[in-house]
Amino acid sequence: MLKILFLLTTVVLSFFYRAQENISITYTGNMGVYISGSQFSVLIDGLHTKYGDDYLFPTDSLVNKITTQLRPDAILFTHYHGDHYNSELSEKYLKTNHKSVLFGPEQVTKSIGNLKNNIYTIGTKDYIKQNFNLGNTRITGLKIDHAGKKHLSVENVGYILNIDNKKILHVGDTDWLVELNLFPQLKLSDEAIDIAILPYWMLLHDNASVLIQKYINPEHVIATHISPRIIEQELLDLKKKYPKIYFLKTLEKQIQL
Repeated sequence: MLKILFLLTTVVLSFFYRAQENISITYTGNMGVYISGSQFSVLIDGLHTKYGDDYLFPTDSLVNKITTQLRPDAILFTHYHGDHYNSELSEKYLKTNHKSVLFGPEQVTKSIGNLKNNIYTIGTKDYIKQNFNLGNTRITGLKIDHAGKKHLSVENVGYILNIDNKKILHVGDTDWLVELNLFPQLKLSDEAIDIAILPYWMLLHDNASVLIQKYINPEHVIATHISPRIIEQELLDLKKKYPKIYFLKTLEKQIQL
């Protein structure tokens, strides 16, 4: 009887502590985030170089820290634009960290050299979710169209990460794209998203709060892709309008959720 009671107590405590585990999210510039759980870590859009004055990029010291200290198990890229992805930095990272893998659309993965065993390509012909299991972590990739008519040919993908029983969504450079009926097609509200990482311009829509709740329904929202040259009052106004949303603008700012 005591053995059964001990076993039940252990199971309950184990479940409780797992439920209490926090995900750590560290900002690496533009839409770049390093996401760390108890046993697995991911870098999304985190290896790129200076692209222009409106884009914050990881410094050389931060890139070195990512490569030699943080060492994410997977590096993910939403699309090939230079404020999200750099092929030389990515290839160097994979050669230094042999067990790590890279995810991206074909416009990203085709630029990587002789490292095909470490590469996973996300298809963009339709909006079907593509699942990959890496140990206890699931990475789901799916097409989420790039914002702007001039970027129709850009393969932009989003990711849903299932780490430590939490689901994190990263959408890359998209927008609500009502004309494409985009978000109703994605059915993200069915995914029980805990954390949604969105470009800040999605908050500029008059009905952003309603749209986020209706089409994503996350517990937490993190806004990124904020220009270093944004007028401070504009950012303050956004923070007042969305007091519960986290805004990432400072390199290596960390959030525990």
